[in-house]
Amino acid sequence: MRVRNLIAAGLSAAMILSLALTAGAAEGGAGQGQGGQGGQGGPQAPVVYELKAGAAVRDITPTEENGMLPIDAVGRTTAEGVIDPLHTRVIAMNDGENTALIVSNETGKGPYGPLFAQELSDHTGVPVENIFYTATHAHATPEITQEIDMSYITFDESDAEVTNLQKWGRLVYDQLMEAADEAIANMEPVTMGIGYSDSYVNVNRNAKYTNPDGTYYWSQGYGFDGFSDKTLAAIRFSSVETGEPVAFIVNYAVHGVIMYANKVLDGKTGISSDIGGYVCNALESQNEGAVAMFLMGAAGDQNPLFGNEFFTPSIETGEKETTTQGSLEVLDWMGKLLYFDTVEAVKNIETETGNIDLGFEYGTTTIPAVDGSDYEMALQVMRIGDVALVGFPGEMFNEIGVTAIEASPMENTLWVNLVWTQPGQQTGYHSTDVITVEGGQGQNKKYKPGYIQDAITELTRDLVSSSLY
Repeated sequence: MRVRNLIAAGLSAAMILSLALTAGAAEGGAGQGQGGQGGQGGPQAPVVYELKAGAAVRDITPTEENGMLPIDAVGRTTAEGVIDPLHTRVIAMNDGENTALIVSNETGKGPYGPLFAQELSDHTGVPVENIFYTATHAHATPEITQEIDMSYITFDESDAEVTNLQKWGRLVYDQLMEAADEAIANMEPVTMGIGYSDSYVNVNRNAKYTNPDGTYYWSQGYGFDGFSDKTLAAIRFSSVETGEPVAFIVNYAVHGVIMYANKVLDGKTGISSDIGGYVCNALESQNEGAVAMFLMGAAGDQNPLFGNEFFTPSIETGEKETTTQGSLEVLDWMGKLLYFDTVEAVKNIETETGNIDLGFEYGTTTIPAVDGSDYEMALQVMRIGDVALVGFPGEMFNEIGVTAIEASPMENTLWVNLVWTQPGQQTGYHSTDVITVEGGQGQNKKYKPGYIQDAITELTRDLVSSSLY
């Protein structure tokens, strides 16, 4: 467990609220006494919440049977078969006053967050600011990142111009709504706890290579001395009635690229939920009836230690070389390591409580853009009792996200990339100053260096603090 010695680290939001109410009641009693009207009741009783939660999962795999293959996939690849299925997973929560939804799609990004999140809000009645809509960022999957409206997926089946990606978008839409309905209908009193472990599955993927003239450059590889947070967090929701797990959330900073551009199916690329899906499938198989959800951390520059592609310097020149190895074997290897690190985190859950309230905040900040304008960035916070989820619509680099959450007033603060719910949000890479200036995988050339860390850290601290009251 990574310990953060920060303000209010050991207090739940409910406890903080109770203390505030108690202090307010005490001050009110003193004032009444001075006015000759004291003795009319003591401190108010602590506020007690009862958290309810439900979860559901649906299949969103494009297959030959449903007529959606071949299909465009992440990184200008084309998937022509299926290695393992894809899912949309939903966790619904209610604290007696507010309802919240967390959605995790096993896709590259989206499908298009602003439309799907708003449609989900309209369908369920849950405010869009109470919805965490994200993707696992698996790279052997379809994605819909361009701006679309409902006409994109409300096509006529007889239209010969309809693409397989559109058909898949409709499938995800229908399955997401069904999963949300089931999760809400299944809500029951639960307790929740969080545990941590360390996992060494990830590595900073920006490495130095040598040019023929002896100068160096940054490119994708193995930056073993680069910033790479190894913290894995696991959240468990358990039924008050049965004691059995209802849902799990796994949070870890790693790209889902083990199966990217794989050639598993006789030289053709196959659909796969990658390492995040592997862990969720394993957890669900070992916990009957529970739903396991993967939330990607600040993984903008974090790859699996091993994947489908191997990056090495050339012995002759020192320049980068890329080779492809056996994807399935690597996925099974890396997936098992991450799964058992997750099991260890679950074992480290020391306490669970059902006295949990929900809090929500959304805010933006700006930094100087290269073109002289303001570059806007947004964060969305969902607080579940003692745990704060900080959602970013793009791919934040690890050092920026981790530094930001370490400044949070709550010890249990987790960063989640690709939480995309509003039009106009920045969904691309957000690099550290070194990569912004010198180049490398995920370089962002739109904003000036020297500003992003402080701006994101301050916004994180402010939004998490506001969610407590």
